[in-house]
Amino acid sequence: MFKQGYNASNNKLYEKTEEYFRKCLEIDPDYSMAWNNLGWILHDQNQQFEEAEKCYNHALKADKKNYYAWNNLGILHYRHKKKYKQAEHYWKKAVKLYPDFKIAWQNLGVLYKFQFGNPKKSEACYQRVTKLDKKPKPYSESASDITYYKCKECGNHMEKNQFICEKCGLPVD
Repeated sequence: MFKQGYNASNNKLYEKTEEYFRKCLEIDPDYSMAWNNLGWILHDQNQQFEEAEKCYNHALKADKKNYYAWNNLGILHYRHKKKYKQAEHYWKKAVKLYPDFKIAWQNLGVLYKFQFGNPKKSEACYQRVTKLDKKPKPYSESASDITYYKCKECGNHMEKNQFICEKCGLPVD
């Protein structure tokens, strides 16, 4: 169900996406990534911000280390609630859990530049993003291509073309 929801989302079939993630939660009410992804669809596509926030909080109740949910709470508080200190708190939590989380670093950079007027902190975040852009990928595209790599979250071995870890359900970045 999760893979189908993820694929439906990539194909911009948002009603189907929501349906698949809700089915995931019927099967496993503690599936953190299903809560997170449902929250994102409600947030980004349906503009149901309060419901989305509840989903992100369910995701974090199921897994406090779900850095995607922390990031999405930051986005919600930044864009829609205009609670910038809260957004900062959530994004800092995301990068503390996953220091290579480029999107959260970018979000912090924007926050420091435009809301807090702190170009020094903003530049530090952007430098981190640049450094992450230069970091080698978990697999090689060369002739001596490695066909498998490990999920950063759970250590599961995956093929390089996998976009979601089958063991923990997290998207691979």
